[in-house]
Amino acid sequence: MKETNNKTVLIAMTGGIESTVSAYLLKKQGYKCIGIGLQLFLEGEETGPFCDVAVLDLNKIKNICNYLDIPFYAVNAVDIFAYHVLDPLVGRVLSGHTFEPLVFLNRVLLEVMIEKSKKFQTNLIATAHYAKVLKNQKTGSFELMVANDLENDQSYSLAGLSQKHLQNLILPLSEIRKKEVEKISELIKVEFIPRIKTKYKHIMHDPRMIDLVEARSSTDLRRLGSIYDYASDNSLCEHQGIHRYYVGQSNLVFDKKTELQIDPLKEIISIVPFKGNIFIDFPNRLKYQNVLIGQFQASANLDMSLALSCFAKISPKGEKASCRLYFKNNKQVLVVFDEERQGLLIPGQFVVFYTRQGIKGKVIGAGLVEVAGVFDEYGYNTLPPKTVELDEENENETNKKNKQIERLGF
Repeated sequence: MKETNNKTVLIAMTGGIESTVSAYLLKKQGYKCIGIGLQLFLEGEETGPFCDVAVLDLNKIKNICNYLDIPFYAVNAVDIFAYHVLDPLVGRVLSGHTFEPLVFLNRVLLEVMIEKSKKFQTNLIATAHYAKVLKNQKTGSFELMVANDLENDQSYSLAGLSQKHLQNLILPLSEIRKKEVEKISELIKVEFIPRIKTKYKHIMHDPRMIDLVEARSSTDLRRLGSIYDYASDNSLCEHQGIHRYYVGQSNLVFDKKTELQIDPLKEIISIVPFKGNIFIDFPNRLKYQNVLIGQFQASANLDMSLALSCFAKISPKGEKASCRLYFKNNKQVLVVFDEERQGLLIPGQFVVFYTRQGIKGKVIGAGLVEVAGVFDEYGYNTLPPKTVELDEENENETNKKNKQIERLGF
């Protein structure tokens, strides 16, 4: 925690328990707090699953700030949010890839607050994330660390921040567990804005994402096509747009016209956007051990001259898996996991790398998946091998493989 001396700090307010308690604690420590709330959507605009994240009624936050006796300012961040989060998100969906919107939303939040802080002649900003920022006394750089409360650690979602963001960032909840935060909140007699708990593992899997994509894209970009069985290459049924599906999706609906039931144990393993083709297979046939990461953002003073052993985290709530990094040119990193892993890493997936698994783990870098699979002499074997029998006409095997490759978009 930085020294106070009655300094002014801008704190991001969402109306939830965490941000309210954060402001409460900062005031107790002698800071002069100014609440900031972001408007991310215009009134009446389609929000999709972001209605659970964005605060649509900023007056509720203002009431909380009034109770805490701190000023509140609403900031219009509609354009910057659309440019850095919504537009890339829609592009990824229409490309059959994935996206980590909350990582980029946090970057937008910090950018807006840094710009706003200049008007209040301060450089201190605060958020209610469960994570730590520590200054390296030898180098003077700032390092992102995991929170004491590992179960609720949010360092993954902050791993896209740079030194510009970290150097003046205060995280009041870094040393506190969520249960303690909830106890402190009982002392604050306000009506908090509840956070809806979703049943979906990832915001990109929320069906409301379909409405958001349709509202922000033209019809011709939402390709129609067919669903294929990957192993047999048989067409199973038609679908009504690739934006309605995502890689890893299972329990697909059957085609009502043909009454053909899609095997519920199979899941989508590939989406080819320009052809509108979707392929399904059994997930236990999917494996990866090698991952090419692009747009790698290294922590300050990271030695990238040699290979590095570390731990990779591929989702906000995922486990950390041991791996080795081989640094390449153009902000690319080759990741080799110590053991072959079951599943499929999707292009666009955000991956964060740590020095260790538990307490005192430090973020050493993060980037986006470009391609993943098992590396062999021919390159990345992203999808499982096929078992295809020749048909009654004994079609030439080479021609059949060429057709499969063409359909997969390679």
